[in-house]
Amino acid sequence: MATPPQVVEFDRHDITKVVGHLDRIAALDTGLAWVNIGPALTDEQYKAVPHRSGMGKWVSGRGPAVPMATWTPAAAKGRTRLAQAGITHGLGPNALDTLADAGVSLPVDWVKKQDHARNGIVVDLPDGVAHEELVTWFLAAMDQLSTFISTGDQWIAEIHTP
Repeated sequence: MATPPQVVEFDRHDITKVVGHLDRIAALDTGLAWVNIGPALTDEQYKAVPHRSGMGKWVSGRGPAVPMATWTPAAAKGRTRLAQAGITHGLGPNALDTLADAGVSLPVDWVKKQDHARNGIVVDLPDGVAHEELVTWFLAAMDQLSTFISTGDQWIAEIHTP
């Protein structure tokens, strides 16, 4: 049976809680956990988000109206791989160009794996990326990639561990 995720609420001006969770998970070296980060929507905001039907999601060329970031740690045990970060969004193709135009460029040592209209942005992270830098970039990027609401100051991280 899957373990339910731990939900951590945080404010964009104090990301220490979520950074601490990323640090803890990275230290495990298993690569089996992941963290999703998104804006903490009020009930009113959530009801106003346009939701697509299953068929609409299948045929649409765009991702969700409300962006969500995901981080997976590097794995040193078993099959090794780099840490990865990604953001699903509804902005459309070439989101990294849009981010760069808005002053939220991808850090130079992060390696783009994809920048897709429906599947979002995925990057490989080099060893040693500070989790504070990653979370700060996530929040700034999602501010720009949100197609429906202002992301605001309140955020939620879902910590998924085996």
